[in-house]
Parts: sequence; C-alpha cells; structure tokens
Amino acid sequence: MKLIAVALALTVAMICGGCAQQAALQQAGADSQSAQRNGDYKNAALDLNPIVAANPDNPQAYMAQAYDYLYAGENDQSIADVSRAIELEPNAAQYRIFRSQAYTRTERPGLALDDANEAIRLAPNTALCYSSRGFIYMTMGDSAKAIADLSHAIQLDPNNAMFLVQRGFAYGMAGHYAETQTDWKSAISMRPDYGPAYSALGWLQATCPDAKFRDARQAIENAKRGAALGAPTMLVAAASNGTGKPEVKPKPGQNSSALAWSLDALAAAYAEAGNFQQAVAVQQQAISHNRISPNPLATKEQKLLALYQRQKPYRAGFDEVVPALPWIVLPS
Repeated sequence: MKLIAVALALTVAMICGGCAQQAALQQAGADSQSAQRNGDYKNAALDLNPIVAANPDNPQAYMAQAYDYLYAGENDQSIADVSRAIELEPNAAQYRIFRSQAYTRTERPGLALDDANEAIRLAPNTALCYSSRGFIYMTMGDSAKAIADLSHAIQLDPNNAMFLVQRGFAYGMAGHYAETQTDWKSAISMRPDYGPAYSALGWLQATCPDAKFRDARQAIENAKRGAALGAPTMLVAAASNGTGKPEVKPKPGQNSSALAWSLDALAAAYAEAGNFQQAVAVQQQAISHNRISPNPLATKEQKLLALYQRQKPYRAGFDEVVPALPWIVLPS
C-alpha cells in the first residue's frame, strides 16, 4: 500500500501544476514522500493536508492521505478520508476494499463486511475483492466462508502468493493442516522472495497441535528466512542470531505488526527447539515493534512471552491467533 500511496501523492501534486501555489504544493508532496521513506507516516499524512485542501474534489488526494494515516495508526482519520473519496467516486471498488480493511483493524466487522460485499458487487471479477472478504471472514472466525472466498480469489488470480498464504491460515483455522502446509509451500515455490510464506510455514512447524507437522529445525530455518525477507534492516540481526537486540535504532514507522509477527514465528520456533533464552529475546523484540493501534495481537504476544519465560512451547489451534492478525492482507 505504501507504493500506491506514493504514486497517489505524486499524482495529486501534479494535478496542481497550474495553480499559484504550485511550488508550495510540490514541496508538500516531496516532504510527504521523504517522511514515508523515513517511516514517519503521521507527518507524511500531515504534509499532504495542503494538497488535499487544494484538491477538495479529487478522491485520489484523500486516498493518498488515508494510506498514510492508516500506517500511522490514525485509523479514524484514515476512515474519514477514504469515506470522502467514496463520496466523490462511489463506484471505485478499491476504495471500498481499503475501507473494509480499516474497519477490520478497528474491530467493526459488520461495516467491513458491508464494504467488502459492495466491492464485489462493483468488481465481481477482481480477485482482491474476494481475498479481502475472505480475510474479514477469518477475523470473524468463519473459516468455511473464508476458504470459499480465497479459493475463488485464487481461481481468478492463480499466481498470487498472498492469496495462498491467506487461504493457508483459513485452512489452519479449520484444522486442515495438510492443506495449510500445501498452500504455504506452494506460495514459497511460486514466489521465493515472499517473506510471509516462510514465516507462516515456520509458525506451523513450530506450533501445530498435530505433532506430525512440527519440525523445530525447519521451523527455525523458515522463520529466519521470513524475518530476513519481510523485515527492515534493523530486524535482520535479531532474526539471524536470536539476540533480539538490533544495532540500528528503529524509525518511527518501523513497527508494523506484519514485521513483528515474523519475529513471533521465529520466537515460537526457538521455543519448539527448546532454546527458550533466544525465544524470550526474540519475542521481546517482536513486542517492541508491534505498536500499531489498536493492536489485538499485543495481549497474545505478552502471553507468548510469559509462556517462553516458563520454558514452555506454544501449542494452540490457528483459531486462537488468526483473528488477531491484522497483517494478513499484505501487498503481493
């Protein structure tokens, strides 16, 4: 979504090319992009304020700002901006998808489902519409409907690794671990650079209630790979050596729950291997980088930490953790 936000911000800045405030607006766009690169999404959104004010009837201006506010954890402001964009362009299915994700993040599943249904009505042959609704069903605990929607998304777009990762979680919620494993291995084969697939497979191999799917050595290997691919530089050291003490100070926006969960998977893998010292260290690092608000995963992460401190591995069905994973919708 960040790349889309940058593109939208650039588009909005260009729209104002003929106005008297051209130079100031171009500077505002440049400042916003700079803040994005530094992970400072709150200021990136604020820098877009004058562009939005100068283009009050342009939905892309509101969407650019909405993306940044969502990454900054300013969910209500993000929803307000995308709602204005929908008023201006009511037939844009992508706006509905975005707002459905924002509603899900703020634990308003009914509104999220309404938007997802409308997005499907507007764009019935768009895979992302079904993927988004499948994600909402997962957060609602309805694995059967999630599997159906995600399978349809895969039919429409069979080369999208993200959809396979999502459906793997839905299968896991239903206790179909063989199908989960197949989807995640297929995602890795399809896209070897897609970190979430490795993290997900590592989680299965570390935590699955069915022992035949657990493998501590492979869990560590896959979780490390997932963290290294999905995390910024500051997390790679922690993922590589398990100390949980990166040398680089984090930037303001580098606390995504997606990146944090890649370390959750690595901590679980260390715990499965009986290396509880590293499990505790990595889990602490995951917690320190999972600050997006509201954060339904935070309480579970604290419980994981306490479990590893008691030198016990994590064992639970996927229905215990999946509804608390707002990151499952990821750019593919």
